Amino acid sequence: MTEGFRTEELLFLMKKISLNLTAQLELNLKSKSMTGVQVYFLVYILRDHPNGTYLTELCHEIGVSKATLSALIKKLREKEYLYFLADPDDVRKKKVLPTAKLLAEGDEFVRKADQMEEQICSALDQKEKKQLWNLEQKLMTQFAGMEHGENNEKNRQEVYLP
Repeated sequence: MTEGFRTEELLFLMKKISLNLTAQLELNLKSKSMTGVQVYFLVYILRDHPNGTYLTELCHEIGVSKATLSALIKKLREKEYLYFLADPDDVRKKKVLPTAKLLAEGDEFVRKADQMEEQICSALDQKEKKQLWNLEQKLMTQFAGMEHGENNEKNRQEVYLP
C-alpha cells in the first residue's frame, strides 16, 4: 500500500465492492419475477438449508434484521418459492422451507450462481481467497464487538441517568 493510503479509502472500497456485488447479482441472477438478491437468497436456502431453517437462525447467518428478512421471505412466499411450517410446540416459531416450485427451478438458479461466483472470484488464487476470508472474519468480529460495546454503553447510560 502507498504512503497516502487512508482507512477512509479502504472503507469506501469495501462499500464499492458491496455495491458491485449487488449489481452482479441483479445482472446475472435476475429473473422475470424476482430480483437477483431474491434469487441468491433462494440459492442460499437450497445450498445451506434444503430441509428448512428458522428465521432467527437465518438472521444470524446472513447478518440482516428480522424485519428485512421477513419482508424478503414474504415476497418469496407470495411467489410460492418458500413456505412456513409452524412448530407444534411454539406457534411463534416457524420453519422456512423451500416449496416444490423452488426445488423444480432451483438447479437453474444454483447453476447461474455458480457461474457468477466463479467469474467474480477468478481474480483471486486459493491462497488469496483464504486470506480474504480471514480478513473478513476479523472485521466481522470487530463489528460484533463494537455493537456489543455500544449496547453495553447504552445500557450503562440508561441505568445511571438521574
